[in-house]
Amino acid sequence: MQSFTKESHRRAGEQNYTILCIDDESANLKVLASIFKGHYDVVVAKTAKQGFERALNEKPDIILLDVLMPEESGFELMEKLKQHPTLASIPVIFITGLQDAEDEEKGLMMGACDYIHKPFNYGIVRARVNTHLEIVRQRNLLQKFALFDSLTELPNRRKWQQDSIDYWLSSKNAQSAMVYGIIDVDHFKKYNDHYGHQQGDVVLRQVANTIRRTLFDYGGAIFRCGGEEFYFYFPAQQNNAKQVLTSALNSVEQLAIPHHAISLGSCVSVSIGAIQVIPNEKLSVEQIMQQADERLYLVKNSTRNAVSFLDLNIDDQQISLDIS
Repeated sequence: MQSFTKESHRRAGEQNYTILCIDDESANLKVLASIFKGHYDVVVAKTAKQGFERALNEKPDIILLDVLMPEESGFELMEKLKQHPTLASIPVIFITGLQDAEDEEKGLMMGACDYIHKPFNYGIVRARVNTHLEIVRQRNLLQKFALFDSLTELPNRRKWQQDSIDYWLSSKNAQSAMVYGIIDVDHFKKYNDHYGHQQGDVVLRQVANTIRRTLFDYGGAIFRCGGEEFYFYFPAQQNNAKQVLTSALNSVEQLAIPHHAISLGSCVSVSIGAIQVIPNEKLSVEQIMQQADERLYLVKNSTRNAVSFLDLNIDDQQISLDIS
């Protein structure tokens, strides 16, 4: 059977998994490290307290946990892991010299995914860990599909709900300005009616990719949150917001995709509503996006192919700045 080193895993494009081994016996840790050496990254800890700290820092893909340890047992640590929001989903395999079926049942009832008995059989340990890591891989793959739009390959609304709040909180802590907004493809229903839905899908992918590249250059991100509607954000601290928004608008124009359903000389364009703000306790992402939607509404009911931008940090009168 072919053996894969970490380097060959990376060359093959496979994930390099991390295994956390927690055992008070150094000899056991050395055995476990030797079993997985050259296949996975192995992190070790000799106490439950140290193991919990390393789990927080490393976010391992799987944990091998000894049942009998001084000061704090594996069962006690298991309870802490399952109660922690970022660690609860990490699979745990108990490793023990105990042969009591009741102990094994207790571990499994607590949420352990497997039980490995000492002394270790190299082949069995490796096979069982590989099986559970394959489950981790499949779960991560399903999660990825659940968070991304299959048509445009952009993150979807569910991912937006996660990431936008995370960025809001981090920007609030740093007191740094952010721009949040909405992009809508102009007259897209007419485009679909005229050219067909298959060609409409092609256009959505083209528009999504060109705006994604533009926002990426400025440290931003874009999400597909509706049929032809996209949400986005980018940091305003190091960027000129008007310049970024104009670049996104122009990037779609430069595609020069004919839109003869409007007129013979027309091309596909987008409208943008955007708000610049320093996040604070009085505002939420939902409120800012509602204001962005109001900006977008102004553009959609006037010229289209334009941006309505409001800087809440300096514009006490809340007068929109329209740029095209």
